[in-house]
Amino acid sequence: MKKKLIYIFILLFTVGCLDDKSNYDYKDLNDFTNWSVDGVRYSYTLYPGEEIKFEPEVHFSIDTLSPDASYAWYSGEEEEMILLSDKLNYTYVAEELGDFTLLFCSTDNKTGVTFTMEISVYVVAPKKNGWLILSRGAGNESQLSMILSKKQSKVVYVDGEEKPRDTIVYVGELMNVTPGLGQGPRKLVENFIYPSAAGFLVEDEVMVLQESGVVELDGIELAPVGSAKNEFFDGVPDNFDPVDAVLCYDGKWLLNADNYIYMTNLSVAVDLHSGFYLNDPSLNGKKVKALLPYFKGDYTDNFLVVGIGEDNTYFGIMDDGQCAYNDKSYTITPANYVGSYLELGNVPERNHPFLFRDVEWEFVFHAWANRANYYTSPAYISILKNGDDYYWHYYELNAETDRYKPGQKMIVESSEYAQLPAAIMNDYRCAALLPWKELLVVASGNKLNIYNYWDGLILNLTSVPHFGSEIVGLAVKDYKDYNQLLNAHLAVALKSGEVYVFEVKCNQDKDSAELLELYHKGGFGEIVDIEYKFGHGTNPSYPGLY
Repeated sequence: MKKKLIYIFILLFTVGCLDDKSNYDYKDLNDFTNWSVDGVRYSYTLYPGEEIKFEPEVHFSIDTLSPDASYAWYSGEEEEMILLSDKLNYTYVAEELGDFTLLFCSTDNKTGVTFTMEISVYVVAPKKNGWLILSRGAGNESQLSMILSKKQSKVVYVDGEEKPRDTIVYVGELMNVTPGLGQGPRKLVENFIYPSAAGFLVEDEVMVLQESGVVELDGIELAPVGSAKNEFFDGVPDNFDPVDAVLCYDGKWLLNADNYIYMTNLSVAVDLHSGFYLNDPSLNGKKVKALLPYFKGDYTDNFLVVGIGEDNTYFGIMDDGQCAYNDKSYTITPANYVGSYLELGNVPERNHPFLFRDVEWEFVFHAWANRANYYTSPAYISILKNGDDYYWHYYELNAETDRYKPGQKMIVESSEYAQLPAAIMNDYRCAALLPWKELLVVASGNKLNIYNYWDGLILNLTSVPHFGSEIVGLAVKDYKDYNQLLNAHLAVALKSGEVYVFEVKCNQDKDSAELLELYHKGGFGEIVDIEYKFGHGTNPSYPGLY
């Protein structure tokens, strides 16, 4: 039978019992300070259809061995709770996606005092968050696999007191989740809808670039929902063969194998297929050798796409699409300059002459450095090679003025660079950036190195993993955590088809780190790309784990 329970009633009832001092000696009363529950965590993450059997061990301050107590489980929000069970043990079944609150109550029957514990249950789609692995199968087949993750609470000690903290656990994998994906795997890119859009089940998509054509997958089941070839307004251009992409809330930019860009301008920010590509290349046919990674963690965090032309000179593409305030249709306002070309303007004289114009060095790595918002400019870090020498380069770019006007240029607001130590660049394979920790991870053959580029320090790894195969891919899940309570996660893909996931636990001075193994499994085949799937547009910059 359903029964409503109001939190305030519990509190008033508890206070009433504590005020009745006529019948009890308070030295012998159970009290809130020493009441505790074992065997139950503060939060759980479940997939639909999964269940938890709660078997709490309740400890009162007295009467612990044989308490005179009654128990109840409730669900719902604070204003209105529904009775689920009046037994000590209870089995919860996840039936629908969403965030749910359970309240466990234990009542001391001698005094009527009720002790409560709130438990959060997150029911999520299995494929929404985790590591995506793109592999090459037999016959050059594209195979997409996923390492599944869940959020889980743990108890840590802060200033001598127990505090609940969240962590991530990896609970298995799904192999070849989208059969018949295509052939010739190249790259994975995640895309998000407008970050303030509420009530949308599919909040992200995954673009798979491959030789047989670009395919987009929904973020819940990883099922095909679109193909670039079907989104051209006036026919697919000759030699259409995209090798890279930048995706945002209001547009898609595809870099073709012949160095042309094809762009679609979206009209609705929650429909990632609401626009169409044109047959003619964008930017008046400008030839482009690279599009840099684009940060989509918040709609205020980026306003231009950065590229490098065939002349080895940087340029920008304006990306200022917005939705009207409080417009629940999420229509992108037509008063924008999305797709406008920004020529590179001033470069400070103190910078190396080859870092932005006529760059003679070879680019081997680009990453978004997670610094942009209303108050700072879009920031990047790159690795360049000059002969046998490697250099890191950190830089911030901006438009000339706050309000874009046609013909406006892109300017360099800051630029720092230095040579990378030969000890970590010997037999260089790939790299990744821990953006919020400001650390470079570099793979040299089958060895991992972590480099504090601002201080010029190679971190001492107190636990050095031994890999039996060379490293072919790195990916990170870092956290914007100002309290330094959360550690980044690092995925390492090997040529042997194995994938490791580590927690990167740095010391405060960023001169030492411990790699704690969280996951390891083989059988992923010839790995082409590995990426973390954030699942929602605010997650890349959100100060949380999931």
